[in-house]
Amino acid sequence: MISIRRRLMLGTVLAVAVSSAVASGAAWLSVRSHLMTAADADLRADAAQLFGQLRQRGTEIHMAGLGSGGGAPAVFDGWWVVVDASGVVRAASSPESTALVGAGDGTSTMPDGRSRRVARVDGPIAMAGGRGRWGSTEAGDGARMSLLVARSDAVLEKTLAAVGWALGTATAVAALLAGAAAWVLARAVVRPVDRIAGAIAGAKHEDERIAVCAAEVPSELRPAVERADAFLVMSRDLVRRERQTAGNIAHELRTPLAGLVAIIDHILARDREAAEYRQALLRSRGIVAETAGIIEQLLLLTRLESGREPAQPATIDLEDAVDDAVAGVRTEAGRRRIALPDAAILPVLLVHGDRDHLHLVLRNLFDNAVAHAPEGSAVTLETKRQDAVLVLKLGNPGPGMTEEMLPHLDEAFWRGEDGRGSTGRHAGLGLALCRRLAMLNGWDMGFSLAAGQFTVSLRLPIVEDRCCGPGRPCPCSQTDGDATRVV
Repeated sequence: MISIRRRLMLGTVLAVAVSSAVASGAAWLSVRSHLMTAADADLRADAAQLFGQLRQRGTEIHMAGLGSGGGAPAVFDGWWVVVDASGVVRAASSPESTALVGAGDGTSTMPDGRSRRVARVDGPIAMAGGRGRWGSTEAGDGARMSLLVARSDAVLEKTLAAVGWALGTATAVAALLAGAAAWVLARAVVRPVDRIAGAIAGAKHEDERIAVCAAEVPSELRPAVERADAFLVMSRDLVRRERQTAGNIAHELRTPLAGLVAIIDHILARDREAAEYRQALLRSRGIVAETAGIIEQLLLLTRLESGREPAQPATIDLEDAVDDAVAGVRTEAGRRRIALPDAAILPVLLVHGDRDHLHLVLRNLFDNAVAHAPEGSAVTLETKRQDAVLVLKLGNPGPGMTEEMLPHLDEAFWRGEDGRGSTGRHAGLGLALCRRLAMLNGWDMGFSLAAGQFTVSLRLPIVEDRCCGPGRPCPCSQTDGDATRVV
């Protein structure tokens, strides 16, 4: 593709050349019209003067001064002819002048093939005594005559040609000057662009900004510099996050794999009973399942951040979604003696969003609550309706949780200082996935901490309230004002 510098130069030269050519053409046409008008006016004035010197004596017509009165005839540098009303030539400057008979005002071609300008004067010719030498006709004295005169266009054509050459030369000179000015202008205009392009080309991902300050470039180019700086910051942050993610993935996968290798090495150290082999296989299978779960979460997080995980909106039965989430953590909760809420007493509502995404969000939230709640404690669920939105609050005791930790809870692989050594099912991805899935579906999710109780709030749009209906008496949930609390 042609460079900006050449585009600017060619565009300037073409613009000046075309505008100069149009202006020159218009000027030439104006000069031509003016000169032709002046030539016609002069020719008509000469024709009138010549007609005034014509004299008629009897049937003859002659030029005053050529008869017996003497004197010099009128000087006219052209052809002329006098005809009467019937078109008969009464007098002529030469035999070829008869070609003017029948010609009108304007331009006419004479017998010699050259263009002539023609003018016509009509009227009676003044009478004179005696007989002239110009011939005679049958017309009587005082008859109306017509004088046609013609003059060569050679001088006019030469003048127009000279004007055309002058205007053409001026156009060419203007184009050359425009080219020189465009070259200087292009260098001045493109220099900042070249500087910015060089700075961008030489930038590295670890740089904070390119080697050009936005305040040092023209205002039109400042958005490009600012955008380049923003992309550089984004690139540096992306590289940092990729390195951090790669390290986190290596850490999260290395520990379970090391545990798996340890189990295998232990079981292979000596011959064992079938029960021991079975127990080792079950432990190994658990580690593999946990590792596979981490990988699935990583893949889903990658799809979400790259925009390749579309939401498929539908109506979702909230009770079924909560019941599915509770069922997924019931075994672990029973082992740790953690009380779970009963989904059967929830308000029977249909909410809007992707069904699979909501089920995954609720499973992760319940799994996170059970995993971090102390043994023998309880996970609480509270719902509150606000117009067309249902606010679902899931809480659990959060020993060791502080307000400073809340902004980091939705960061991938973040588990707090006391959780960095933990591995297995909880790799610090659950809440990060929940946050991104909520944003994708238009839900609002937030974290809060009050009196040692950690709470996750999830706002879901309501599609339909199915509380009242066949088999569902009103009210069908235990309420306290406009809120439902389940323990």
